[in-house]
Amino acid sequence: MTPHKRPIGAPMAVVALLFLNGTIFPALCFGEEQRYITDEILVPLRSGAGGEYRIVNKGLSSGTAITQFGLSEDGVWAEVETRGGTRGWLRAQYTQVERPTTLMLKDAEQRYAKLEIDRNKLRSLLDNSQSVAYEADGELAELKEKLAATEAELSQIKQISGAAIELDARNQTLAESLETKRSEAELLKLENIRLQERIKSNQMIDGALAVLLGVIIMAIAPKLIPKRRRNDGWS
Repeated sequence: MTPHKRPIGAPMAVVALLFLNGTIFPALCFGEEQRYITDEILVPLRSGAGGEYRIVNKGLSSGTAITQFGLSEDGVWAEVETRGGTRGWLRAQYTQVERPTTLMLKDAEQRYAKLEIDRNKLRSLLDNSQSVAYEADGELAELKEKLAATEAELSQIKQISGAAIELDARNQTLAESLETKRSEAELLKLENIRLQERIKSNQMIDGALAVLLGVIIMAIAPKLIPKRRRNDGWS
């Protein structure tokens, strides 16, 4: 009986399909960079590089992971995309490469909770070991050392967390004040542009009226000046 031969092209097709889908090799994205929203304020995402463009996302919260594709010509705006697929522009000053302090604070809080659980376990083991007469003195001393080290680390994390929360509140206040001043400056700039356009329009109207007045004067002036009688020599 002739053995059944599997077609060679089928495995190659499967490998090619996995390659295209990114299963075997991840997709290469040139010009893309992983960044995070800073821990200052909610940052609006706009449809273009400028404050006049419509808002496509009312505000990206602190710690939001985004992919940055590039900057505007003046370097003020960055084109980004969220993990949910929303793409737009926001001010580049509100992005950073490092993870923001809010995420680091959450990690510290999770670590604090885990250490607290470990401490309770160690304390329970310590209590049990003390109640048992045949517990070795060496194991008891080791548990006491672990408990002391855990409590010292918990105290340090509490201090770091308190300082981070205070710093975050100050940053929030300063960022809100900065954004308010920037909005006021943009409004004053727009009002100045409108005044300049109004002045130019008035100057053009005054010039047109002056030309029209000159034409009218030239038209009626000959009629207002009396004509001299010609001297024919008979008088």
